[in-house]
Amino acid sequence: PEPFYTVSLDCGGFTATGDKLKAKPEAEAVAVACKGKAATVKTVERKEKTEKPPALYDLTTLQRDANRLLGYTAQQTLDYLQSLYEKKLCTYPRTDSRFLTNDMEGAVPALASVAAKICGADVPENLNAGQVCDSAKVSDHHAVVPTSVAGKADISALPAGEREILRLVSRQLLCVVGSAHQYAETAVTLDCAGYGFAAKGKTILVPGWKAYLQEQVDK
Repeated sequence: PEPFYTVSLDCGGFTATGDKLKAKPEAEAVAVACKGKAATVKTVERKEKTEKPPALYDLTTLQRDANRLLGYTAQQTLDYLQSLYEKKLCTYPRTDSRFLTNDMEGAVPALASVAAKICGADVPENLNAGQVCDSAKVSDHHAVVPTSVAGKADISALPAGEREILRLVSRQLLCVVGSAHQYAETAVTLDCAGYGFAAKGKTILVPGWKAYLQEQVDK
């Protein structure tokens, strides 16, 4: 691809970027023209957005995240999960469902407490058990979640791979029962010496379920 050049303005806390230019001399001319000049704000647009929690893990989505976050192959993830299942620390691994059945809704708060203990985190303040349960979306086996037994186990004694997978599964449960992630996006356009610049920023209003993504899986 052909190289391009841009000119950036330091606007006291944020950076505004000009249009992409194909010629370096043109970019240098813009930089000279704007040096020491005040920029005028032309438009400010702010939008508040909401991002709902994800669904629970089935085997495939767990394998994808384990590969992306931990570097495990699909087979390694299945092996670790199978071992956790045999130790009664995790539910059945070979599932294509991402929900629990409706009759499990009453057990969700206790499972979330187990997940929080495993992750060293707090249970969501407003726990939404109903949003993880939908019998119509469950086939032979429900989604992968930690068991009540896992809350009494010595997680530190598990092999590293099993421990990390169990934490990943537990973290997902905490995300799913959490509240929505809310943020605001602001787009600003400016004029400096007749040249147009633009800047975008994002402000988190309510961390919600994404607060759990900041936790280190391998702590």
